[in-house]
Amino acid sequence: MTKSSDKENQPGRRATLKDVAKETGYHITTISLALRGHESIPAETRLLIETAAKRMGYQRNAVFHALSRFRQQGRVRAPSPRIAYLENFGAGSGIKRTTHLQEMLDGARKQAELLGYQLDVLAVGEDDLDARGVSQYLREHNITGVVMGSFLPGFAEIALNWDELAVAKIHSRHTEPEVNVVANDHIREVRLAFSRLRALGYKRIGIAIGRADEDACGHRHTAGYLMEEASIPPEQHVPPLLFPYNSDASAVGGKIARWVRRHQVDVVLCNWMSIQQILEKEGFSVPDEVACACLCLSGPVPANLAGIRPHLDLVGERAVSIVVSQLKSGQLGLPESASSLYVQSNWQDGASAPARR
Repeated sequence: MTKSSDKENQPGRRATLKDVAKETGYHITTISLALRGHESIPAETRLLIETAAKRMGYQRNAVFHALSRFRQQGRVRAPSPRIAYLENFGAGSGIKRTTHLQEMLDGARKQAELLGYQLDVLAVGEDDLDARGVSQYLREHNITGVVMGSFLPGFAEIALNWDELAVAKIHSRHTEPEVNVVANDHIREVRLAFSRLRALGYKRIGIAIGRADEDACGHRHTAGYLMEEASIPPEQHVPPLLFPYNSDASAVGGKIARWVRRHQVDVVLCNWMSIQQILEKEGFSVPDEVACACLCLSGPVPANLAGIRPHLDLVGERAVSIVVSQLKSGQLGLPESASSLYVQSNWQDGASAPARR
């Protein structure tokens, strides 16, 4: 990743509020207020900052400036500025958006509208937009804010001129760019589920996760699982089961059944909501022979299914908030030190994992 100190010397790169702040020594908020002529900033300070900004070629962010002009007396006088929400699972080719992805998008759209923005959903992929098509769309609609909406491993990726954009990712740890990430806390979720199942009397707890899901979250499911396994006797350890890329229920059913029998698993932790149906199709009586719990209870959830209920709408909301904050302060380009924001989840009891006597 190119450091911002290197970028500042690149020809043709637009100066940002962050650059002006570094040049003058004032906080970025002071810079923003001074360049808007705010009376709270002394006249001589405003002049110093305005002179430095002009010398550096700083230009006001068009999106935030538009938002300020368009909102008067609580009513929108012109079209709202836009943020792009990118997805890579092939929406344009007719593939249905899954429930958990829809919850993230709904949260992002709600927050965008609350903050005065329009959210444009763009599909990236072989049957959809490539990098050139996305770039053209962003230019035509004066979009400099982008949310990467939980890109799925094994599908298309995207390379844009990140120096000109304010970007945040939802999950998507497997792909560039290195920017701020918003996610539900997979490590804590697995540890919470593991400890809850131990309290319910289960001894041989196994985790079955798609390899693509592990790559997207930075292997945080298995990290949490191994942390918890370290606290129990070695004879109760069960090796994690990872499904191959692009697996479906019919493909993994046999793998899960063999794994459960080989390792005498008491309860299966899986992030697929169909886990109970998969086990029953393979001939298991749930929960009598083997119990199960889901790590991603999204949308309408069967009342009998135990597991983790993530707040995925909040994940989408927080991602939009980060991008808007960057746009308002003129912070375009890759951060020197990207950070992660985690939204906490809750455990839900269910008949699929009752207390063991």
